[in-house]
Amino acid sequence: MVERVALSTQFTMEILLTIALFITFFLLLRQEKALGKYAQSTTLFTRAVDQYQEAVEGYQEAIADYQEAIELFKQEIEEYELLLQQHGIDKSKLKAEATQQLTPPPPPQFNLHRQSQSKTPQTQLSPILPKDMSLPDLKTAKRQPSKPKAVSKNGPLYKEFLHLLNGNEETANRLITRQQQLNPDRLDNWILEKVIGDLKRDRRA
Repeated sequence: MVERVALSTQFTMEILLTIALFITFFLLLRQEKALGKYAQSTTLFTRAVDQYQEAVEGYQEAIADYQEAIELFKQEIEEYELLLQQHGIDKSKLKAEATQQLTPPPPPQFNLHRQSQSKTPQTQLSPILPKDMSLPDLKTAKRQPSKPKAVSKNGPLYKEFLHLLNGNEETANRLITRQQQLNPDRLDNWILEKVIGDLKRDRRA
């Protein structure tokens, strides 16, 4: 009987010890997580303090620049007033003249019920033209296209193009003139390179 009681007591102690160890491990784990969060929050707080200090320094620099600008503005005002005194100009009169210039004039008044005493004849408003001269009809007038200038035939590009056409100058001139009409702002070399490239591409096709 005594042995059973001893064994039961030992088993109970082992269970209690296991529970105590489990609780201790759990508390240590919670403490480790808490320490990690504390370290992270401390880092964030330190970073926030640094940013706040940078903002304060920037604000102080802005205040210093503003004060410097005010001092420069005061110096300019003093120099302006001194210049007015040297030339004998009254500042109050100058201000009054500036106010008058900025005031817009009153709008003109029109009397819609009063007819004009003098009437201008309708014939005086028409332009004076010779009898045999008539104005051009803008609807039928057409812009005459400018005649393209001739490309130099002594250049190597023209000779290459002529060689590709087996010496057919009529076809060469016709193709060059067509490109000049489509691209009137291009130079001669560009026109020749264009017709040569088109001809080679068509032959490969």
